[in-house]
Amino acid sequence: MNNPIAASCGVLIEIHQVMNTNSRFYGHLVNWYEGVSWHYGIGLDENLIFDTGGLSIFTRNPSEFFIVPDVQKFSPYQTIERLCYALICFKDWDYGLLGWNCEHVARLVASDSAVSYEIKKLPFPIPQMNHGGWHPNARNILDSFIDQNRYLINDTLTTFPS
Repeated sequence: MNNPIAASCGVLIEIHQVMNTNSRFYGHLVNWYEGVSWHYGIGLDENLIFDTGGLSIFTRNPSEFFIVPDVQKFSPYQTIERLCYALICFKDWDYGLLGWNCEHVARLVASDSAVSYEIKKLPFPIPQMNHGGWHPNARNILDSFIDQNRYLINDTLTTFPS
């Protein structure tokens, strides 16, 4: 039997094992500065982030990352659920700094906007060659996937318990 989420199952379970619903970061769009740019992810606990670029959970000192203000459209619970759906929906998409990066994914999950302001800030003509920093189809693709698979995350977590 071909399970469409078999490859994503481990990370979905890991997210649910480590998330702390009492954390101020739980289910929030967060960012941190590293190297030469800002990076984005979804908070899971006081010092745990799901990195939407590296598609993994990592530890970071809470003084080194921040909740992105005034963008959250969904509750923390809904954001985590949308993160899980996105991991399945986009599992075969290639990461690309200009077209599909950590900020696109994290903002889509938390705010319903697949946009990278880091790309929008780049000099002409880079943003214009990349849809002005927006991914043109990701929002509709994720929304359709969620609508067509409404109980997939819950069913997966009960089928493959930790």
